[in-house]
Amino acid sequence: MILNRIASILAFLVGGMSILAGGMVIRGWQPGWSVIQWLPVYNFIIGLLTLIPAYLLWVTHRFALPFSIAIFSVHTIVLLLLITVFRNTAAFQSVGAMSFRVAAWIVILVLVYFSYRK
Repeated sequence: MILNRIASILAFLVGGMSILAGGMVIRGWQPGWSVIQWLPVYNFIIGLLTLIPAYLLWVTHRFALPFSIAIFSVHTIVLLLLITVFRNTAAFQSVGAMSFRVAAWIVILVLVYFSYRK
């Protein structure tokens, strides 16, 4: 149960950072690097959606793992798009932020895995 709580807190923090970052750019903040137009909207929406698995992990719901895998998968797809299709337009900071999210979700999934093994 403690591993699920740690995973939940991590998911909540990653989601909150996405909401904050995406929301600031949507509201007009200029980060100082080239921003792909759809990326802040993605960050904001996926940040909101991340609150679902964060809550499900907290309450150890049976759908916590499928929702976590879904969020991880979407982040991985977007990261792959940024480093392939948008490699000449995606800012280094955007690729770095998405890499951080993918890494954080790997940690979350590992925590959930070990929680379910107990």
